Amino acid sequence: MEKLRRITKFIYVFFIIGLESLGNMSAVTAVLEENLIKKNELVKEEDIIDAVTISRLGPGATTANAVAYLGNKIAGFCGGILATICYTIAPLIVMLIIYSFIERALEYSFVQSALKGCLVYICVLFIKSTIDMGKTVLNNRFNIGIFFFGLIVAYIFKVSCVYIIIGAIIVGFIKIIYTNKKQIYLPSGAEQFK
Repeated sequence: MEKLRRITKFIYVFFIIGLESLGNMSAVTAVLEENLIKKNELVKEEDIIDAVTISRLGPGATTANAVAYLGNKIAGFCGGILATICYTIAPLIVMLIIYSFIERALEYSFVQSALKGCLVYICVLFIKSTIDMGKTVLNNRFNIGIFFFGLIVAYIFKVSCVYIIIGAIIVGFIKIIYTNKKQIYLPSGAEQFK
């Protein structure tokens, strides 16, 4: 019975995440933090940052990738699949309802105002989640330096963000190698080599 209750809660949490964020990566980060960290304590903030980072690097829909990663982190491979399904059902239902009457509804000014209000809400969620992630990630001079360098290169020199991400990955690897010259660690508790 306890297992059934945990599975039901898992399904409910990811359904609510899909319903509240409606598939938008800007909104989903704040919704993930609210539902997975603050309300249910299922993951840590670092896990959400990892999920967002990894999902942006991989192919496909970033929000679904982030949800699959977190579902996998919480409940293994089947959890990743179940989380993705539960997350995508809510936006699918909402989109089908909206698409059934959107053309007629757009004629009304209150619908146009509501849609503009939703855009403002999404911007607020995006700014909030960016600030929260910034507090976690920008915690030392090295990370702050990479952040401002990437910002300058992107906005002043108009370099593609793909190249900035690749550069940041390379700089991160170099930093790890430089700071751990004498010891190389393998992941997941593997033996240490000197």
